[in-house]
Amino acid sequence: MNIFRPTFTKVVLALVLLVLSAWLWRLLVIRTISDTFVWGFPLQFYLAWGPCPSGETCFEMRPLSLVADVLIWYAVAALLLRLARPKR
Repeated sequence: MNIFRPTFTKVVLALVLLVLSAWLWRLLVIRTISDTFVWGFPLQFYLAWGPCPSGETCFEMRPLSLVADVLIWYAVAALLLRLARPKR
């Protein structure tokens, strides 16, 4: 049996872990650095800062980091579900 074979449970758990970790990391960063807004953990895939003067871009998005984050959390979800499954 392949541990990384996609299942509905693995995908949902991976998305929950992705959103939860990104949200908690964002809360910690906002609490310590008030004018920086991030999304993504362990890899930061979105960063915004302010105040932003008009005419300037004050954010950046890293799609490759987002893809890597999704893959990392999918692997974590697969491992957690494998460990949680009772032995035969």
